[in-house]
Amino acid sequence: MAYVNALNSRSAAELIEVGGVKDEKWSRHEAEQILADKGGRGWKIKDVQVDHDMGPDTGSARLMAEDKAGKAMRDTFTVTREKGTWHLVVFTQQPAESGKESASTDKPSS
Repeated sequence: MAYVNALNSRSAAELIEVGGVKDEKWSRHEAEQILADKGGRGWKIKDVQVDHDMGPDTGSARLMAEDKAGKAMRDTFTVTREKGTWHLVVFTQQPAESGKESASTDKPSS
């Protein structure tokens, strides 16, 4: 899986490609954060399950892996298909497109 290869090689460029986002300052910064947390640990995939549970071009992927020290990693991702290519949604800090407001994640006050 390209995601695990990107982590193991500590490659921000590969992670950006897997995520299907533009190579920009924000994406390089977020890729570096992900790699600082999970990169270079010799992950080996134990199981991957992909379900097309949200339609033909959107689904979910569950990854189970183990690093060289035996520590387990379990991640669940949304997967999307764009122009025939599947991408993992690994980037969460993508800025809103120009002219669009980003959705707030703040809890409503009562």
